[in-house]
Amino acid sequence: MKNVTTELKVGIFAIIVIIILSYMTFKVGGMPMIWEKGYRLYAEFDDVSGLDEQSRIKIAGVEAGLLEKIRLKNGKAKLTLLIQPDIEVYRNAVVSLRMSGLLGDRYLALSPGTPDQPVLNDGDTIAETFPAADIDILANQLTSAAVQISDLTKNINSIFGETEKQSLRDAIQNLRAVTMNLKEISAENRVPLRNVIAQLEKFTDALGDKGPGVIDDLSNVARNLNEKGPEFIDNLNKASRDLKEVIEENRFALKQSIENIQSVSKSADNIAHKIEQGEGTLGKLMTDDSLYKSLSSVSGKVDQSFDFVGRLRTYLDFHTEYNTGESEWKGYFDLTLRPRQDTYYIIGIVTDPLGSVKRTETTIDGVTEIKDEVESRFEFTAQFAKRYDNVALRIGLMENTFALGADYFFHNEDGRVKFDVWDFSADEAGADEAHARIGLDYRLFKYFFVSGGVDNLLNSNRRGIYLGGGLKFEDEDFKYLLGSAPNISIQ
Repeated sequence: MKNVTTELKVGIFAIIVIIILSYMTFKVGGMPMIWEKGYRLYAEFDDVSGLDEQSRIKIAGVEAGLLEKIRLKNGKAKLTLLIQPDIEVYRNAVVSLRMSGLLGDRYLALSPGTPDQPVLNDGDTIAETFPAADIDILANQLTSAAVQISDLTKNINSIFGETEKQSLRDAIQNLRAVTMNLKEISAENRVPLRNVIAQLEKFTDALGDKGPGVIDDLSNVARNLNEKGPEFIDNLNKASRDLKEVIEENRFALKQSIENIQSVSKSADNIAHKIEQGEGTLGKLMTDDSLYKSLSSVSGKVDQSFDFVGRLRTYLDFHTEYNTGESEWKGYFDLTLRPRQDTYYIIGIVTDPLGSVKRTETTIDGVTEIKDEVESRFEFTAQFAKRYDNVALRIGLMENTFALGADYFFHNEDGRVKFDVWDFSADEAGADEAHARIGLDYRLFKYFFVSGGVDNLLNSNRRGIYLGGGLKFEDEDFKYLLGSAPNISIQ
């Protein structure tokens, strides 16, 4: 070592530095080592913008090879992939372009496929490829959506004047007052509500233990309803006569609607004449290709909105009940709209023989006269329901008043235990408390069900047992009547 000259030492040191720098250059630059081994697969893309040679190939975020070459073949980019020798790629593999972050470098994401397919060997081609999302296309779509939202906002502003805005503010204030009253009522009746829920739990436990006996009892109820079938039909006929009277009372409004339709028809003729003359947007559409393309894009978005109608499920419910507390029959018609498995809406009409009562007090010469007046015998129901497994919670209107409700489904949804509370202001005749009801519905046949329970739990003077039955079925045609109505779809 003593004979080693300074020049030799410097040369050895320079060689070592060159080797280290070369290694780091290959490593940091993502270039393959001369000795790096693997096998080559091929893939073809229509567009590989932003992708460079020596880009990394990743499987589940882990590096599995690199892009060795990019060549142009028959108008497409042919990629040579150098895959690490210990990684197997199968016939159903998929390679796609990815980007690390919004502005990051692009790389190839490889899904190796499943072992039930043959293994790809050196020189084979991966058939399935997916390009990356084009930022320009996304930007154009966002711009189009923003323009449509702006137009919609202008239309809404033109519709809502100062009077409508003030009405909306008043409605919000009324809703705030209702929620405050509901909060106070819930606080005042917390103990009774807790007791009702406890009784409901006991009832469901007993129902599980005595299920066969309950079914026998329901069979007996069905036989009794069969004996009273003519009376049930008479009630349905009565409801139809009442509906006919409503139509006759609104005959003038129907006549006015027909006149409006005729006026619209004349306007449509004028519009058609302008289109033939090449005036307006539709007239320009005949010669302006760019406008046609824009309308085609909007038409595609409208098609997406009509997909909602295809997923919507509609159910019709006709039933009647006899209430021992009121000694009267009540008829119900409900329409259930179910856009999703866990969400549905209930819209209904109730023929109430008692109706809602308005009480007025008049004092003349020191004598006070109290007069009760029935305001409406037709009452409406509109509720929103959210499903959680076998339990559903409901909120909305029931018989023209704010209501809350809950359902528990059992026996493959043939049975339902239901609990409802409404009329918190006690507007019904002879009522001092809210109207609360607990009951059971059970489907005996495909479309026929029976119901029963206890009505008006909180008003002892009107409390009674109700029994009834009716038909419930799914109607595939009804939802297309809803889908034919005009709508606005915002993407």
